[in-house]
Amino acid sequence: MEFGTGASGKAPVTIVHPTLPKGDVHTTPAPYPMSTPLPDIAEGEALTIADDGTKVRDLMHHGIISCTPDDTVGTVAKIMVSNEIHAVVVMGDDNQAIGVVSQTDMVLARQGRTPDEARSMRAREIMTPGCATCDADMLLSEAVSLMTGRRMHRLVVTESGQPVGVISMTDVVRKIIGE
Repeated sequence: MEFGTGASGKAPVTIVHPTLPKGDVHTTPAPYPMSTPLPDIAEGEALTIADDGTKVRDLMHHGIISCTPDDTVGTVAKIMVSNEIHAVVVMGDDNQAIGVVSQTDMVLARQGRTPDEARSMRAREIMTPGCATCDADMLLSEAVSLMTGRRMHRLVVTESGQPVGVISMTDVVRKIIGE
């Protein structure tokens, strides 16, 4: 009996890897049409969105759900889960947004690390530095154009240069479908 199979465990079974028939020919063009890399942010083309007069402040989430650069990834994950959000703003000592930790950043932090190693990393180690911002009085259509042109999912909303909230593509989708 092998270690870890337990007293009632069944013996491991060898699985033969399947092979393709000899006459099977690969006809898909290479490179695959979807395998071309996405254009650089600088190459992104902003969309023109129909404007109904909605301002960012009408749809944004008021308040900043944030962490510090020294918070652990485990702490940031708990903040995301408990607030049902997809990213946390990293706030510096001067109460300015200095970066964002997204779910994607967390997934990438786990690569090649144990769960405990990933959880113990600091927000500053995995955050995307810098924050794309927009003013609360900006037209929603302009903010959406900004996000699509930069291939971003959210913007930190400011008033008089101070962060006051977040607008995300999820908020825009909810508006579109009328929730």
